[in-house]
Amino acid sequence: MRGASQEVLKKRLTRRVFLMGGIQATAVSVLVGRITQLQFLQSDQYKTLSEENRIRLQVVSPLRGKLLDRYGDILAENRVNYRVLIERDNRKQALAGYDALVPLISLSEEKAASLRKEIQASRYHVPLLVAEHLSWDEVAKIKAHMPDLPGVYIEEGQLRWYPLKEQAAHVIGYIGRVTEKEKQADPSLGRLPDFQIGKNGVELKLEQRLRGQAGSRSMEVNALGGNVRELAHQPYVPGDEIHLTLNAELQAFAAARLGEESGAVVVVDVTNGDVLACVSMPAFNPNRFSRGILQTDWDRLIKEPRNPLLNKAITGLYPPASTFKMIVGLAAMQAGVASPARTVYCPGHFRLGNQTFKCWRPGGHGTMNVRTALQESCDTYFYTVARDMGIAPLSAMAHRFGISEKTGLDLLGEKTGIMPDPDWKRARYDMPWVPGDTINTSIGQGYTLTSPAQLAVMAARLASGKQVTLRLHGDDQPDFPPLDVSQAHLEVVLEGMRMVTMEPRGTAFGSRITEPGMAYAGKTGTAQVRRITKRGVDQNTIPWEQRHHGLFVGYAPVQQPRYAVSVVIEHGGGGSSAAAPVARDVLLKVQQLAEARRHQS
Repeated sequence: MRGASQEVLKKRLTRRVFLMGGIQATAVSVLVGRITQLQFLQSDQYKTLSEENRIRLQVVSPLRGKLLDRYGDILAENRVNYRVLIERDNRKQALAGYDALVPLISLSEEKAASLRKEIQASRYHVPLLVAEHLSWDEVAKIKAHMPDLPGVYIEEGQLRWYPLKEQAAHVIGYIGRVTEKEKQADPSLGRLPDFQIGKNGVELKLEQRLRGQAGSRSMEVNALGGNVRELAHQPYVPGDEIHLTLNAELQAFAAARLGEESGAVVVVDVTNGDVLACVSMPAFNPNRFSRGILQTDWDRLIKEPRNPLLNKAITGLYPPASTFKMIVGLAAMQAGVASPARTVYCPGHFRLGNQTFKCWRPGGHGTMNVRTALQESCDTYFYTVARDMGIAPLSAMAHRFGISEKTGLDLLGEKTGIMPDPDWKRARYDMPWVPGDTINTSIGQGYTLTSPAQLAVMAARLASGKQVTLRLHGDDQPDFPPLDVSQAHLEVVLEGMRMVTMEPRGTAFGSRITEPGMAYAGKTGTAQVRRITKRGVDQNTIPWEQRHHGLFVGYAPVQQPRYAVSVVIEHGGGGSSAAAPVARDVLLKVQQLAEARRHQS
């Protein structure tokens, strides 16, 4: 029995040995086959993967184009901005590099924790901007520790700088970081870490020309993710350097002259539509946006009652008040209800049915014609001719001179205002037009609203007799077609505007220019913000936001008009006292600057 048992056991062991040997042989065969496959059949694939692990592609942001004024003075340029970034394609290495980097730079605990969470949660391969505006000491520290900072690299970025600061903030605009919405609209922006693009003003309008095209570089990296050397480099294409029509010296002067007032100044070359100055006050410093504005500063700006973020030159809408009377006079003469010889007696009021519309001068102006009515800004004269012609001819003439039309600037936020007529009122209020609406419109009140830029267009068209449109860049000489208006009628209105500033009874005679050959013509306006029933109320005794707006439009020089201006002083009181002095100084300055350049050349 014992011998039989040993024989059985021996057979079992033999089978197991053969079985284990077979398994081992099979395993060896599989392993050999796999090695063969890796060495010969898939060698190219794994070589590629190895190369990808060794080489890192970095996108290089392009240099943004400069903005210059018409004479080459800098309006926006780039300064060096040292930035430290970290690659995120290897999360473990990125975290190690980040933790070693933090002690070397100035980061708040909150910011440091936030960035670390962003690395941990990130599914992006776009580098993460850790800090910018680094000091030389910080740059030196980082470079000294670079072998211990996997995935970390320093980039010589750019910081947008605006020399005129608040003085040109609205028209030049500013740049800011790309939002998620902007990345969705333009996926190429997502490849550039914390890239900045134009957000407003010319920076936005000319974004595609200013941006340039990104470059790239291939970097060899070590096992820790650190950069070893540059293998290849495709340079970026810088953005265009663009000359604007602005005159930096005039822009700064107009802004300083407006000073603490709230309002706008627009100066135009009537021969080509060049905007020489476009000022809105109060303003903000765009350089703070380039560095990344603090939330507290942003909150303060948006809560400020005088709206420093608003470009009042194009988005501010105001009743044109008496600056609109030139349009009324032209429309009335074209309609045949007025002429240079026809007179209207002003007793200080005008009756329409059971309504009484008062003239601004309680005792009346006496007998008025078109010229003297403009000179002394007689309301009763314009009430009368507006009643006689109706709203249709007046509305048509207003559109002809750019009221409720685009100016040509094409800046973000530009508003076209309102030139009311029966169709507009019915669509807006579901109410019929009544004769009283025409009377209110005749003195630039009622529903009529215009922007300072539109008023500048109106002044330029009056001065030139052509369909001038505005522009901020371009150096060609546009061929503006003539306005569809009688030249004889236009001369009558221009004479009335000359009398406003150059005759003793003119509403802006106190702000006349006495320098030879530089006299200007224009028209004052005082726009009511709310109805003040008591005559002679001192504007300084009522709350600022309830005071009248002061307006002025004009041109210079009188004999050969070259420059047009519009000025709006929000809640500044009368146009004669608030706006006309600013317009006088600005028109004098632009002529003096032109004269100085002529002497230099």
